[in-house]
Amino acid sequence: MNDDTKQKITLLLEELVNTPCSESRQVAIKLELDKLSPDPFWSDYIFWSEEYVNENGNINYEAFFDKISEYPNSHEYKTKSRILELAKKLIIRDFSDISEVDIVNEINELSPDISWTNYLFVDKTCLKNDGSIDQEKFLNKIFKESWNENFR
Repeated sequence: MNDDTKQKITLLLEELVNTPCSESRQVAIKLELDKLSPDPFWSDYIFWSEEYVNENGNINYEAFFDKISEYPNSHEYKTKSRILELAKKLIIRDFSDISEVDIVNEINELSPDISWTNYLFVDKTCLKNDGSIDQEKFLNKIFKESWNENFR
Protein backbone atom coordinates (compact mmCIF):
# COMPACT_ATOMS: atom_id res chain seq x y z
CA MET A 1 0.00 0.00 0.00
CA ASN A 2 1.52 3.29 -1.05
CA ASP A 3 1.72 6.47 1.02
CA ASP A 4 -1.04 8.23 -0.97
CA THR A 5 -3.48 5.43 -0.18
CA LYS A 6 -2.49 5.47 3.49
CA GLN A 7 -3.01 9.23 3.60
CA LYS A 8 -6.45 8.97 1.98
CA ILE A 9 -7.48 6.18 4.36
CA THR A 10 -6.24 8.21 7.33
CA LEU A 11 -8.18 11.32 6.31
CA LEU A 12 -11.37 9.35 5.68
CA LEU A 13 -11.13 7.46 8.96
CA GLU A 14 -10.47 10.65 10.87
CA GLU A 15 -13.54 12.23 9.29
CA LEU A 16 -15.65 9.15 9.97
CA VAL A 17 -14.56 8.78 13.60
CA ASN A 18 -14.05 12.38 14.70
CA THR A 19 -16.39 14.55 12.65
CA PRO A 20 -20.16 14.66 12.94
CA CYS A 21 -21.46 13.94 9.45
CA SER A 22 -24.71 12.88 7.84
CA GLU A 23 -25.62 9.27 7.32
CA SER A 24 -25.18 9.65 3.57
CA ARG A 25 -21.67 11.03 4.11
CA GLN A 26 -20.85 8.13 6.44
CA VAL A 27 -21.98 5.69 3.77
CA ALA A 28 -19.89 7.50 1.13
CA ILE A 29 -16.83 7.38 3.38
CA LYS A 30 -17.28 3.67 4.07
CA LEU A 31 -17.66 2.93 0.36
CA GLU A 32 -14.48 4.85 -0.41
CA LEU A 33 -12.62 3.04 2.38
CA ASP A 34 -13.90 -0.28 0.99
CA LYS A 35 -12.29 0.60 -2.34
CA LEU A 36 -9.00 1.75 -0.83
CA SER A 37 -8.43 -0.99 1.75
CA PRO A 38 -6.87 -4.26 0.62
CA ASP A 39 -8.64 -5.95 3.54
CA PRO A 40 -12.43 -6.26 3.48
CA PHE A 41 -12.49 -6.44 7.28
CA TRP A 42 -10.90 -3.03 7.86
CA SER A 43 -13.92 -1.70 9.77
CA ASP A 44 -13.89 -4.63 12.18
CA TYR A 45 -10.38 -3.64 13.29
CA ILE A 46 -11.49 -0.08 14.04
CA PHE A 47 -15.02 -0.52 15.40
CA TRP A 48 -15.04 -4.03 16.90
CA SER A 49 -11.54 -4.31 18.32
CA GLU A 50 -9.41 -2.40 20.79
CA GLU A 51 -6.23 -3.77 19.22
CA TYR A 52 -5.81 -0.90 16.75
CA VAL A 53 -6.86 1.94 19.04
CA ASN A 54 -4.42 3.67 21.41
CA GLU A 55 -5.20 4.28 25.08
CA ASN A 56 -6.17 7.86 24.24
CA GLY A 57 -8.85 6.58 21.83
CA ASN A 58 -6.98 7.46 18.64
CA ILE A 59 -6.38 4.93 15.91
CA ASN A 60 -2.95 3.31 15.89
CA TYR A 61 -2.44 3.78 12.16
CA GLU A 62 0.90 2.01 12.00
CA ALA A 63 -0.56 -1.20 13.46
CA PHE A 64 -3.77 -0.78 11.44
CA PHE A 65 -1.90 -0.41 8.15
CA ASP A 66 0.30 -3.39 8.99
CA LYS A 67 -2.82 -5.46 9.61
CA ILE A 68 -4.76 -4.51 6.46
CA SER A 69 -1.61 -4.92 4.35
CA GLU A 70 -1.37 -8.56 5.43
CA TYR A 71 -4.66 -9.57 3.78
CA PRO A 72 -3.28 -10.25 0.27
CA ASN A 73 -1.00 -12.87 1.86
CA SER A 74 -3.85 -14.62 3.65
CA HIS A 75 -5.12 -18.09 2.85
CA GLU A 76 -8.55 -16.62 2.10
CA TYR A 77 -7.20 -14.19 -0.47
CA LYS A 78 -5.04 -16.84 -2.13
CA THR A 79 -7.97 -19.28 -2.30
CA LYS A 80 -10.27 -16.72 -3.89
CA SER A 81 -7.55 -15.64 -6.32
CA ARG A 82 -6.98 -19.22 -7.40
CA ILE A 83 -10.71 -19.86 -7.89
CA LEU A 84 -10.99 -16.75 -10.06
CA GLU A 85 -7.89 -17.65 -12.04
CA LEU A 86 -9.21 -21.15 -12.76
CA ALA A 87 -12.76 -19.98 -13.53
CA LYS A 88 -11.38 -17.47 -16.05
CA LYS A 89 -9.48 -20.28 -17.75
CA LEU A 90 -12.71 -22.25 -18.04
CA ILE A 91 -14.60 -19.30 -19.50
CA ILE A 92 -11.99 -18.61 -22.17
CA ARG A 93 -11.27 -22.32 -22.61
CA ASP A 94 -7.55 -21.99 -21.89
CA PHE A 95 -6.32 -25.48 -21.10
CA SER A 96 -2.71 -24.85 -22.08
CA ASP A 97 -1.25 -25.56 -18.64
CA ILE A 98 -4.06 -27.41 -16.84
CA SER A 99 -6.80 -29.66 -18.16
CA GLU A 100 -10.49 -28.82 -17.99
CA VAL A 101 -11.12 -31.76 -15.66
CA ASP A 102 -8.30 -30.67 -13.33
CA ILE A 103 -9.65 -27.11 -13.27
CA VAL A 104 -13.13 -28.28 -12.32
CA ASN A 105 -11.76 -30.65 -9.68
CA GLU A 106 -9.57 -27.95 -8.12
CA ILE A 107 -12.39 -25.40 -7.99
CA ASN A 108 -14.64 -28.07 -6.46
CA GLU A 109 -12.03 -28.58 -3.72
CA LEU A 110 -11.62 -24.84 -3.07
CA SER A 111 -15.22 -23.67 -3.37
CA PRO A 112 -17.66 -24.01 -0.47
CA ASP A 113 -20.53 -24.00 -3.01
CA ILE A 114 -20.73 -26.85 -5.51
CA SER A 115 -23.21 -24.78 -7.55
CA TRP A 116 -20.42 -22.55 -8.85
CA THR A 117 -20.75 -24.16 -12.29
CA ASN A 118 -24.40 -23.14 -12.41
CA TYR A 119 -23.51 -19.49 -11.80
CA LEU A 120 -21.12 -19.49 -14.75
CA PHE A 121 -22.55 -21.94 -17.27
CA VAL A 122 -26.27 -22.54 -16.65
CA ASP A 123 -28.04 -19.45 -15.36
CA LYS A 124 -24.93 -17.32 -16.09
CA THR A 125 -25.80 -14.93 -13.25
CA CYS A 126 -22.12 -14.26 -12.61
CA LEU A 127 -21.19 -13.33 -16.15
CA LYS A 128 -21.00 -9.81 -17.52
CA ASN A 129 -22.52 -8.87 -20.87
CA ASP A 130 -19.14 -9.35 -22.56
CA GLY A 131 -18.95 -12.95 -21.25
CA SER A 132 -16.30 -12.27 -18.61
CA ILE A 133 -16.75 -13.18 -14.96
CA ASP A 134 -18.29 -10.63 -12.62
CA GLN A 135 -15.74 -11.35 -9.91
CA GLU A 136 -17.62 -9.65 -7.09
CA LYS A 137 -20.89 -11.38 -7.84
CA PHE A 138 -19.21 -14.76 -8.35
CA LEU A 139 -17.30 -14.61 -5.06
CA ASN A 140 -20.35 -13.30 -3.22
CA LYS A 141 -22.43 -16.22 -4.51
CA ILE A 142 -20.01 -19.02 -3.76
CA PHE A 143 -18.89 -17.63 -0.41
CA LYS A 144 -22.36 -16.34 0.58
CA GLU A 145 -20.89 -12.92 1.34
CA SER A 146 -21.45 -9.38 0.22
CA TRP A 147 -18.10 -7.72 0.79
CA ASN A 148 -16.06 -9.18 -2.05
CA GLU A 149 -16.14 -5.89 -3.93
CA ASN A 150 -12.97 -5.32 -1.94
CA PHE A 151 -11.30 -8.33 -3.40
CA ARG A 152 -8.44 -7.30 -5.62
